[in-house]
Amino acid sequence: MAGVQADGSAVVTATMIDEEFLDERLGAVEQARTWSPRVLSKLEALLRSEDHTLLWRINPLAFAAERGINEREAVDLFLHAAKAGLLTIQWHLLCPGCGMAVENFDSLRSVHREFYCSLCMQPTTAQLDDFIQITFTVAPRVRTIRYHHPQSLDVTDYVMHYRLSREARWGDGGPAIRDLITSSLLAASWLEPGQRRAFTASVVAGIVNSAELTAHLACELEVEGAALADGATQQLLLTVSDDALRPDRASVSPGPLQLELHNASARRVAVLVGNKPLEMLKEHADAAFSPFLRGSTLLTNQTFRQLFRGEVIQGAEGIGIRDVTIVFTDLKSSTQLYERIGDLKAFELVRRHFDGVARAIAQNGGALVKTIGDAVMAAFTRASDAIAAAIAMQDEIDRFNAENGGREIVLKIGMHRGASIAVTLNESLDYFGQTVNVAARVQGLAGADEILLTEDVFQATGVQPLLVGTTITPEDARLRGIEKQVRVHRVVRGRPQPGTGAGASV
Repeated sequence: MAGVQADGSAVVTATMIDEEFLDERLGAVEQARTWSPRVLSKLEALLRSEDHTLLWRINPLAFAAERGINEREAVDLFLHAAKAGLLTIQWHLLCPGCGMAVENFDSLRSVHREFYCSLCMQPTTAQLDDFIQITFTVAPRVRTIRYHHPQSLDVTDYVMHYRLSREARWGDGGPAIRDLITSSLLAASWLEPGQRRAFTASVVAGIVNSAELTAHLACELEVEGAALADGATQQLLLTVSDDALRPDRASVSPGPLQLELHNASARRVAVLVGNKPLEMLKEHADAAFSPFLRGSTLLTNQTFRQLFRGEVIQGAEGIGIRDVTIVFTDLKSSTQLYERIGDLKAFELVRRHFDGVARAIAQNGGALVKTIGDAVMAAFTRASDAIAAAIAMQDEIDRFNAENGGREIVLKIGMHRGASIAVTLNESLDYFGQTVNVAARVQGLAGADEILLTEDVFQATGVQPLLVGTTITPEDARLRGIEKQVRVHRVVRGRPQPGTGAGASV
């Protein structure tokens, strides 16, 4: 259903919920895995909410915190709901200065690295763990909300809710940026081709910053000099053309302002004009964000990789990740295993070992990137999760060997942490760069039943408490293809094995 806003724009109200579809798809999500009590009912209650803003760009981490749900389970819930057609996934490129969702995409394949914020008037290069946010919105098949039709929104709603991130704040502990923008707003309007609109405002010393949000156009002018005398006024004309937003003067004085917006382009535009006072300019800092689901976290989520295998990163350059922990595992003396027990039996053991390793990775917040022969490559957002997964892998292998009455499978694990590039190789999501190379070389140095980790992993938050009860032997190692020596730590459970040195117990 549609109505008309005060500024002439249409407004779309919610349609009825498709109860049959909702019930059927919730049943599919219920069957997908075992969920904690009442998790599905909490999702259903959200989908039935009358507040449209709650159903647009849903943050699964906030959903989990507000409803007492485990974070990883909440992310899995939303991914399964998206696969079932209850939700859609959006990828947003966030401006680090103001929290504006500069670009919105329905798929990872559409995300690009370079973007420009017209509010902050600055370009930014996106990284998966900083500026790329993943949110979820109720699917139109379930019900229609006004944010499914952004061109029909009141322009203030379009800016404050459709475009600005609700997670963005003015510095740590500061006010929401959308509240600051609202308080400094002089004018906001949709303009049809050729349309003019007049506004009366008052400005203070600082700058008048203007943005046209559909084409990322921007300009600013100084508010300076002596304040206008009582009864005096001044005019400012802002003109939108096809490729620019231009003021008709270089500065204005503090005081009353007669502002006119003119759309000289051939398209409908959304213009926002604000007045930043000097205090805000002096205190400028990048936005601080409350927790949200980042692109790097989603790429290390096994459920995402399983449910959305078709997601790829376009472009040969990939997308940067500032901090990822890469883990490699391999089997000790696997060639002798094949010779000793035969190909068929050895292959069956190796296949079952893959299942245990993959289970340990997924249960500890990581993703299995690929298998290479008998080896496994995995990725984790947090180094502590990689350590927990490595210990869980060893436990899985111990159980596996005990059940099979021997010690046929012996695991070696190595890991490194650092920057990487997320790319698409062989039609699947992968990682490329020196961090991957170092992790692979470190694994090659690991002995039987060892976890070998670099100093970057060892010093990461939450790692060392997980190593209590192990024996750790530090050493400087030469890695093939790496010019400098690399500090590594050999981690062995219980007593040190022969030949590994005395080490230090933690």
